[in-house]
Amino acid sequence: MRLFVALDIPQHAAAYIADVQQRLRQDLTADRWQSLQNLHLTLHFLGEVPESLLPAICEDMDIVSAIIQPFTLRVGGFGAFPHAEHPRVLWLGLRGQTDPLKQLHLLLGKRFDLHEGLSYDQKKYKPHITLARGPRVQGNGLPLMEWNERYLAIESPRWEVKHVHLYQSELKPEGAVHTILHSSTFDKDHSKKQAGPE
Repeated sequence: MRLFVALDIPQHAAAYIADVQQRLRQDLTADRWQSLQNLHLTLHFLGEVPESLLPAICEDMDIVSAIIQPFTLRVGGFGAFPHAEHPRVLWLGLRGQTDPLKQLHLLLGKRFDLHEGLSYDQKKYKPHITLARGPRVQGNGLPLMEWNERYLAIESPRWEVKHVHLYQSELKPEGAVHTILHSSTFDKDHSKKQAGPE
């Protein structure tokens, strides 16, 4: 099973992001523009996981979610990996209450570390929404600050995050199909266990 853990992005924010991407395409060429269908914010990409680990992953999500309060996010500014001068990925960041988001990511990782056979990306977490891969640079790199002023609203969409989801990703000829296998609600006593590793 190909799995990842992610947060939903609501329709009003997804529509705003799609509009930004559409207008940006008039100024920028890229190797591939990211599809914004079924938009979500990935916390952990787990890759191929044995089905036998599914109950443990769901329990981990419930245990961590029990100590996370609902929090508010909003769409942030443009960024690039590894940097604007030689970008491989163009993205939009997140603003708002990002500390609980990073705590959620960290605690889930600590729980996942307890399971042999479960691997995930160990790089420092930078929450983002990918817009394009392989953007073509002219001159001194991508003009991210200029684009922030030109394309982004002064008050970008915000939303409250109350749940985290475990998705299965199935690769099909028409593209990836994502199905929610489990959802955990924040600040709900799913379990009496503690969130830290035992």
